[in-house]
Amino acid sequence: MKYILLTVFIFLSQNLFSQTGGETVYAFLNTPTSPKQIALGGVTLTTRNDVSQVLWNPSAVNSQVDGDVSVNFVNYIADINVGSLVYARSIKPEYGTAFLGVQYFGYGDLERTDASGPDVLGTFSARDIAFNLGYGYTYKQVTFGITAKYISSKIDTYTSSAFLYDLGITYLHPELPFIVSIVVRNSGKQLTKYLDREEEVGKNVIMAAEYSLEHVPIKLYGAIDDISNWAISEPNPSREKTDLNDNVTEENISDVDNALRHLSIGAELWPEKKLNLRIGYNHRRSQEFQLSEARTGAGLSYGFGINTKYIKFDYAFAKFQEGAKYSTFGLTLHL
Repeated sequence: MKYILLTVFIFLSQNLFSQTGGETVYAFLNTPTSPKQIALGGVTLTTRNDVSQVLWNPSAVNSQVDGDVSVNFVNYIADINVGSLVYARSIKPEYGTAFLGVQYFGYGDLERTDASGPDVLGTFSARDIAFNLGYGYTYKQVTFGITAKYISSKIDTYTSSAFLYDLGITYLHPELPFIVSIVVRNSGKQLTKYLDREEEVGKNVIMAAEYSLEHVPIKLYGAIDDISNWAISEPNPSREKTDLNDNVTEENISDVDNALRHLSIGAELWPEKKLNLRIGYNHRRSQEFQLSEARTGAGLSYGFGINTKYIKFDYAFAKFQEGAKYSTFGLTLHL
């Protein structure tokens, strides 16, 4: 166990504080496409029977998903279409498991205008694609994983590309139904730029865990997101206060509230049965999209899974606000 902790410490020390603030590109990589992940709060990393999970955590790949092919579609907000395709194959039990994956973001037709006024001059399109090649190897209770990713992005006539990689470690307790993962996502840099300025890629360090209750058929999930960028809080405009002199005061976010915004939790009922029910909560989404005079349900997510010998169907529902809600569908074939 001490060697595992030492490995994790070295792993984090190399990556944890390497990201500085500022705007980043390829934000689509932080939008999950797995219905199970979305239903459980959006940041789940430890699921080992969902091949789509490897797009976020390469150390989640294992022999349980050998031969699985998963296709996911997200009916996202504002007519944005999101999808992914993943396939995993065990080389040999002693040699680990490899996987291939594709993530796609299509933003549809956008109006072309100029800076001087609202006149529409035409339309243009935009899309993002990520090609993933990953590998995971299990040694005793620890799985190590790595993913290499090629990113291709297009906005009208402007294009950009990047080479990124994810590193993951997953530990399975030998006696307790407990799993913990640490992942460093989206390390790397741009290969080609949209214009003359190189943009920063948003690295993300996540720690997640799951625990199965002993006498109740419930599995609990939790994750701490964006550890490498701790000050993530943005004031909610609906919580601004205006005094009699029209002076506006922004929402004051405490250190405790900022810390809680890194947290997401979820629960799954009957996780080992053919029918699974799921619910999740993401505190950051709840606080940033909540309206002061209405209950929006932001931050909550729901879903279910139906698993048979040869096929699995998953569904998730989540929303930012009442007019910005979306559904996610997933189909996995056990080949």
